[in-house]
Amino acid sequence: MQRISSLILVSALLAGSAAADVRRAAIPRALLGTWAESAEQCAAKDKSGVTIEADKYGDAKGSCVVRWVVETAGSQGVNYAVHSLCTSASDPSKTQLVNIVIRPQNDGRAVMGRSFEDLKTYQRCPAQ
Repeated sequence: MQRISSLILVSALLAGSAAADVRRAAIPRALLGTWAESAEQCAAKDKSGVTIEADKYGDAKGSCVVRWVVETAGSQGVNYAVHSLCTSASDPSKTQLVNIVIRPQNDGRAVMGRSFEDLKTYQRCPAQ
């Protein structure tokens, strides 16, 4: 009987954690701004950085309109999965659905990428 109670408790905890995901209409305010892989890229003010606004983001390759964002608790902090429709800068007729992962860090940095396997570290550029 104790084993069944333990299984029920574990199942309830797992179900509760799955329900903890939050769907948002926009990227959280804490992530807004310009981000680059180095301070030099921030200072260069070129298009190598990523500019994030509440409802869109972009870089030299193109721009993306946010369709929705899913916030999920992870073992290394909060993860944001941003689901977007992106337009190529070189060919505006080319669009594609893109998902990116953003995981904020505590030191003005965030890791971003299209999957957990290709995350790169970015730092927030000073406001201009």
